[in-house]
Amino acid sequence: MNKFAELMDRLAYEPGRNNKLGLIANYLRTTPDPERGYALAALTGALSFQHAKAGMIRALIAERTDPVLFELSYDYVGDLSETVALMWPADPAKRPNAVPSLSEVIETLSTLGKSQLPAQLARWLDALDETGRWALLKLVTGGLRIGVSARLAKTAAASLGGKEPNEIEVLWPGLAPPYTELFAWLEGRADMPVSRDPAP
Repeated sequence: MNKFAELMDRLAYEPGRNNKLGLIANYLRTTPDPERGYALAALTGALSFQHAKAGMIRALIAERTDPVLFELSYDYVGDLSETVALMWPADPAKRPNAVPSLSEVIETLSTLGKSQLPAQLARWLDALDETGRWALLKLVTGGLRIGVSARLAKTAAASLGGKEPNEIEVLWPGLAPPYTELFAWLEGRADMPVSRDPAP
Protein backbone atom coordinates (compact mmCIF):
# COMPACT_ATOMS: atom_id res chain seq x y z
CA MET A 1 0.00 0.00 0.00
CA ASN A 2 2.88 2.36 0.74
CA LYS A 3 4.28 2.12 -2.80
CA PHE A 4 0.88 2.89 -4.31
CA ALA A 5 0.42 5.76 -1.85
CA GLU A 6 3.78 7.19 -2.92
CA LEU A 7 2.73 6.96 -6.58
CA MET A 8 -0.54 8.77 -5.88
CA ASP A 9 1.22 11.46 -3.89
CA ARG A 10 3.75 12.10 -6.67
CA LEU A 11 1.02 12.14 -9.34
CA ALA A 12 -1.03 14.64 -7.34
CA TYR A 13 1.87 17.11 -7.31
CA GLU A 14 3.13 16.47 -10.85
CA PRO A 15 1.67 18.95 -13.37
CA GLY A 16 3.27 17.57 -16.57
CA ARG A 17 1.43 14.94 -18.62
CA ASN A 18 4.61 13.22 -19.84
CA ASN A 19 6.02 13.08 -16.33
CA LYS A 20 2.77 11.53 -15.07
CA LEU A 21 3.01 8.95 -17.86
CA GLY A 22 6.56 8.16 -16.83
CA LEU A 23 5.64 7.76 -13.17
CA ILE A 24 2.78 5.38 -13.92
CA ALA A 25 4.77 3.37 -16.47
CA ASN A 26 7.68 3.00 -14.06
CA TYR A 27 5.34 1.85 -11.29
CA LEU A 28 3.70 -0.73 -13.58
CA ARG A 29 7.11 -1.93 -14.81
CA THR A 30 8.63 -2.39 -11.33
CA THR A 31 5.61 -3.67 -9.40
CA PRO A 32 4.62 -7.35 -9.47
CA ASP A 33 1.18 -8.82 -10.17
CA PRO A 34 -1.46 -8.48 -8.80
CA GLU A 35 -0.45 -5.16 -7.17
CA ARG A 36 0.10 -3.31 -10.43
CA GLY A 37 -3.17 -4.57 -11.88
CA TYR A 38 -5.14 -3.29 -8.92
CA ALA A 39 -3.27 0.02 -9.13
CA LEU A 40 -4.22 0.30 -12.82
CA ALA A 41 -7.83 -0.47 -11.90
CA ALA A 42 -7.80 2.28 -9.27
CA LEU A 43 -6.28 4.82 -11.67
CA THR A 44 -8.82 4.03 -14.39
CA GLY A 45 -11.82 4.14 -12.04
CA ALA A 46 -12.57 0.45 -12.47
CA LEU A 47 -13.02 -0.21 -8.74
CA SER A 48 -16.02 0.52 -6.55
CA PHE A 49 -16.88 -0.52 -3.02
CA GLN A 50 -20.59 -0.26 -2.28
CA HIS A 51 -20.38 0.00 1.51
CA ALA A 52 -17.61 2.61 1.69
CA LYS A 53 -19.35 5.95 2.07
CA ALA A 54 -18.19 9.36 3.24
CA GLY A 55 -20.62 9.22 6.19
CA MET A 56 -18.93 6.11 7.56
CA ILE A 57 -15.52 7.79 7.39
CA ARG A 58 -16.91 10.86 9.17
CA ALA A 59 -18.29 8.59 11.92
CA LEU A 60 -14.89 6.90 12.31
CA ILE A 61 -12.98 10.17 12.76
CA ALA A 62 -15.66 11.47 15.12
CA GLU A 63 -14.86 8.54 17.45
CA ARG A 64 -11.15 9.42 17.49
CA THR A 65 -11.06 13.23 17.56
CA ASP A 66 -13.09 16.21 18.67
CA PRO A 67 -16.03 16.56 16.23
CA VAL A 68 -15.93 20.37 16.30
CA LEU A 69 -12.20 20.40 15.57
CA PHE A 70 -12.79 17.98 12.71
CA GLU A 71 -15.53 20.13 11.18
CA LEU A 72 -13.33 23.23 11.42
CA SER A 73 -10.39 21.36 9.90
CA TYR A 74 -12.51 19.87 7.12
CA ASP A 75 -13.90 23.29 6.32
CA TYR A 76 -10.36 24.66 6.06
CA VAL A 77 -8.78 21.76 4.12
CA GLY A 78 -11.80 21.06 1.90
CA ASP A 79 -11.00 17.38 1.28
CA LEU A 80 -12.39 14.61 3.49
CA SER A 81 -9.62 12.07 2.80
CA GLU A 82 -6.84 14.56 3.45
CA THR A 83 -8.45 15.91 6.61
CA VAL A 84 -9.00 12.46 8.12
CA ALA A 85 -5.52 11.27 7.08
CA LEU A 86 -3.89 14.22 8.86
CA MET A 87 -6.12 14.16 11.94
CA TRP A 88 -6.18 10.40 12.55
CA PRO A 89 -4.41 9.90 15.90
CA ALA A 90 -1.29 7.82 15.35
CA ASP A 91 -0.92 5.30 18.15
CA PRO A 92 2.36 3.33 17.97
CA ALA A 93 0.87 0.68 20.27
CA LYS A 94 -1.87 -0.04 17.71
CA ARG A 95 0.42 -0.05 14.69
CA PRO A 96 0.84 -3.65 13.48
CA ASN A 97 4.11 -5.02 12.16
CA ALA A 98 2.88 -5.33 8.58
CA VAL A 99 1.38 -2.60 6.42
CA PRO A 100 -1.42 -3.99 4.23
CA SER A 101 -0.68 -4.47 0.55
CA LEU A 102 -2.88 -2.86 -2.10
CA SER A 103 -4.17 -6.26 -3.23
CA GLU A 104 -4.97 -7.23 0.38
CA VAL A 105 -6.98 -4.03 0.83
CA ILE A 106 -8.95 -4.44 -2.40
CA GLU A 107 -9.65 -8.14 -1.95
CA THR A 108 -10.77 -7.57 1.65
CA LEU A 109 -13.00 -4.62 0.69
CA SER A 110 -14.66 -6.79 -1.96
CA THR A 111 -15.73 -9.40 0.59
CA LEU A 112 -16.48 -7.41 3.76
CA GLY A 113 -20.03 -6.73 4.85
CA LYS A 114 -21.25 -3.27 5.77
CA SER A 115 -21.05 -3.92 9.52
CA GLN A 116 -17.45 -5.23 9.36
CA LEU A 117 -16.05 -2.41 7.24
CA PRO A 118 -15.61 0.38 9.85
CA ALA A 119 -13.48 -1.73 12.22
CA GLN A 120 -11.28 -3.02 9.39
CA LEU A 121 -10.83 0.45 7.95
CA ALA A 122 -9.82 1.74 11.39
CA ARG A 123 -7.20 -1.03 11.69
CA TRP A 124 -5.72 -0.07 8.32
CA LEU A 125 -5.70 3.61 9.24
CA ASP A 126 -3.82 2.71 12.43
CA ALA A 127 -1.25 0.75 10.38
CA LEU A 128 -0.49 3.44 7.80
CA ASP A 129 1.28 6.80 7.86
CA GLU A 130 -0.38 10.05 6.72
CA THR A 131 0.24 9.49 3.00
CA GLY A 132 -0.91 5.87 3.24
CA ARG A 133 -4.09 6.89 5.07
CA TRP A 134 -4.83 9.54 2.44
CA ALA A 135 -4.33 7.05 -0.42
CA LEU A 136 -6.45 4.40 1.36
CA LEU A 137 -9.34 6.80 1.87
CA LYS A 138 -9.15 8.07 -1.72
CA LEU A 139 -9.18 4.46 -2.93
CA VAL A 140 -12.08 3.46 -0.69
CA THR A 141 -14.30 6.41 -1.62
CA GLY A 142 -13.41 6.17 -5.32
CA GLY A 143 -12.52 9.81 -5.83
CA LEU A 144 -8.78 9.90 -6.52
CA ARG A 145 -8.69 13.37 -8.13
CA ILE A 146 -4.94 13.30 -8.79
CA GLY A 147 -4.97 14.57 -12.35
CA VAL A 148 -4.89 11.16 -14.07
CA SER A 149 -7.51 10.16 -16.61
CA ALA A 150 -8.33 6.56 -17.48
CA ARG A 151 -6.87 7.18 -20.94
CA LEU A 152 -3.57 8.40 -19.48
CA ALA A 153 -3.25 5.31 -17.26
CA LYS A 154 -3.99 3.01 -20.22
CA THR A 155 -1.45 4.88 -22.34
CA ALA A 156 1.18 4.29 -19.64
CA ALA A 157 0.28 0.57 -19.58
CA ALA A 158 0.49 0.38 -23.39
CA SER A 159 4.01 1.83 -23.29
CA LEU A 160 5.24 -1.27 -21.43
CA GLY A 161 4.93 -3.29 -24.62
CA GLY A 162 5.25 -0.58 -27.24
CA LYS A 163 1.52 -0.89 -28.00
CA GLU A 164 -1.00 1.74 -29.01
CA PRO A 165 -3.48 2.87 -26.34
CA ASN A 166 -6.35 2.07 -28.72
CA GLU A 167 -5.35 -1.61 -28.65
CA ILE A 168 -5.95 -1.62 -24.90
CA GLU A 169 -9.20 0.36 -25.26
CA VAL A 170 -10.62 -2.35 -27.56
CA LEU A 171 -9.74 -5.09 -25.05
CA TRP A 172 -10.67 -3.16 -21.91
CA PRO A 173 -14.41 -4.02 -21.63
CA GLY A 174 -13.57 -7.74 -21.61
CA LEU A 175 -10.83 -7.46 -18.96
CA ALA A 176 -11.12 -7.55 -15.18
CA PRO A 177 -8.72 -6.53 -12.40
CA PRO A 178 -5.93 -7.41 -11.72
CA TYR A 179 -5.36 -7.66 -15.52
CA THR A 180 -2.69 -10.38 -15.36
CA GLU A 181 -3.42 -11.48 -18.95
CA LEU A 182 -3.05 -7.87 -20.15
CA PHE A 183 0.37 -7.47 -18.55
CA ALA A 184 1.50 -10.89 -19.80
CA TRP A 185 0.68 -9.75 -23.35
CA LEU A 186 2.28 -6.32 -22.92
CA GLU A 187 5.49 -7.93 -21.68
CA GLY A 188 5.59 -10.51 -24.47
CA ARG A 189 4.89 -13.51 -22.22
CA ALA A 190 1.51 -14.41 -23.78
CA ASP A 191 -0.70 -13.81 -26.78
CA MET A 192 -3.07 -10.89 -26.98
CA PRO A 193 -6.09 -11.51 -24.71
CA VAL A 194 -9.22 -12.55 -26.57
CA SER A 195 -12.18 -10.30 -25.88
CA ARG A 196 -15.15 -12.23 -24.48
CA ASP A 197 -17.44 -9.31 -25.27
CA PRO A 198 -19.67 -10.31 -28.24
CA ALA A 199 -20.00 -6.66 -29.29
CA PRO A 200 -16.78 -4.87 -28.30
